[in-house]
Amino acid sequence: MEFLSAAILSGFVYDMLKHNVSITATSIKEKLKGWIVDEAVAPALAEEIEKLSLNDEMSEKAIERKLLDSCEIQQILSSIQPNNTTVITQNHSGTGDNVGGNKIIR
Repeated sequence: MEFLSAAILSGFVYDMLKHNVSITATSIKEKLKGWIVDEAVAPALAEEIEKLSLNDEMSEKAIERKLLDSCEIQQILSSIQPNNTTVITQNHSGTGDNVGGNKIIR
């Protein structure tokens, strides 16, 4: 499974800085809605990003380089996985199966 990359995170951080959004655990969790971020990861990631002294005058590429240079951030990013939730909406009337996914017949 692909992990969250510094390039993706730099885009989020760039947008947050551009719009004067504080980099906190809550704001990081909000930006990473499509990723599985637990209660311990978001504060640790926010703390490590704050240590980098990023500002709104930096480009997205410059932010990415800073993120790539941080071993701690790379370690945290490798633990964040995409959220693979599948939503199936079905309507069923009558007889027969109502299978939402792969049906295994033995």
